[in-house]
Amino acid sequence: MKKFAALLLALTMVLGMATITASAEGSERVITIGTTYDVYWDSFDGSIDANPYYTGTVADEMMFAKVKQIEEKWNVKFEYINLTYAGAKESINTSVLAGTPDVDVYMMDLALAAPAAANGYVTDLRDVLPANNAVIQGKDAVLSYIDTGSGAVQLLCANNAENMVAATMPLAFNLQMVEDANLEDPRDLVERGEWTWEKFREYCKVLTKDTDGDGNIDVYGFGGWPGDYFMNFVMSNGTNVAATATENLSSPEVGEVLQFIQDLNLVDKVMYPIPEENGWDVCRWLYRDGKVAFTPIAAWIMDSNKDYAFQHPEDPTLDFDMVFIPWPVGPHGNAETNAQKVTANACYVIPVGVEDPGLVYNVLYDLLNWYNYDPNSEDGGAAALAIRDDPETLGWWYGVTAKDIDLQDYNFEVMMEMGRHQMLDRYGSLGDDAELPLREFINGDYTTAQLQEKYRQTIQDAIDGILGK
Repeated sequence: MKKFAALLLALTMVLGMATITASAEGSERVITIGTTYDVYWDSFDGSIDANPYYTGTVADEMMFAKVKQIEEKWNVKFEYINLTYAGAKESINTSVLAGTPDVDVYMMDLALAAPAAANGYVTDLRDVLPANNAVIQGKDAVLSYIDTGSGAVQLLCANNAENMVAATMPLAFNLQMVEDANLEDPRDLVERGEWTWEKFREYCKVLTKDTDGDGNIDVYGFGGWPGDYFMNFVMSNGTNVAATATENLSSPEVGEVLQFIQDLNLVDKVMYPIPEENGWDVCRWLYRDGKVAFTPIAAWIMDSNKDYAFQHPEDPTLDFDMVFIPWPVGPHGNAETNAQKVTANACYVIPVGVEDPGLVYNVLYDLLNWYNYDPNSEDGGAAALAIRDDPETLGWWYGVTAKDIDLQDYNFEVMMEMGRHQMLDRYGSLGDDAELPLREFINGDYTTAQLQEKYRQTIQDAIDGILGK
């Protein structure tokens, strides 16, 4: 369902209010959109059945109908061209760098788009759109841009629920464990702005227990795979590792993150020991066995573990609730401004060198606004957004996280809020050589200073390699 929904969102699209004025006079032009997989319903699809994923939904009908509307509004045709991943990479490295791009728009993942943007090969829409444009201002419901740290408006993303919740990894807690320990619900602490690292540490200490009296700890306050929580703690302290052209691993703020994580294990002794082999697999199962109170979680993990039998009604469900919350705020973090998700969505870029980038932008915007959102409509656009983000279509994202309907809604909104605060950080795509040995560090094989010193240049070299320096 995830793949199908992503396909729908990437291909359809329609008339929008944040478009700019551009002449539709003159000869008919074909706007080309390069993709890395087959995308349907463009000017050259003869019928709605041309899309093998067509299911007859209202959204499908609207998406197909908007093709003609866009053609008539802008006096253009548009075409999706499947370049394949390798082909898209080659196209950027040749045609875009030569100033004669093969297509007018590229739809691709950040691993391809971000380096091109950083090296100036992607149009900065601040040079195309008026300064008061809703997208430029970050206030548009249809389209947003990924902040790369430079302020440039280059990497465009569709603002839909699936894009928001995808790749989020909230902190989750076992509600019954918290209640049994007579602790205040962490959701209330979040609401009051009191959910901090120190409060989290305090809770973990209380929840770490020897439940059977044999002298061994069998329930830990926190546990999970370091790769699942490291960047979340980084963002919670208002910082980054590789968000700009200069590494930030060596910063004091990241040092605080590393020290906090190591202390949870070595000093506070509230972290479940990370096994030597198959660690990621074991660590993502700990909460199911009641071995940890807090853990990093994701909808796909819960679905894979068949927690609440959303797609597997024959399987038993967990007999406790896992509640999603934001990660606690670090000493240099701010609950209002912290990023909460490392951007992983596909994005759209208009390469430098295309003819009339304003027209290209208008067509792209209208494609993405297939649901006809208009903030000036009588309901403020609410009906249009309800079509775009239909809970029935998004049922998987709700159903896999809880058995209680109200908790499903709550967990979904936590993921949505995290998705509203994204950050581009290249750490996860720097390659194996730049991957920090977090398990060894957490177990005390390195001090914080040693880890920062040993890997700062490795990470810088990897960033330089991505940016072509």
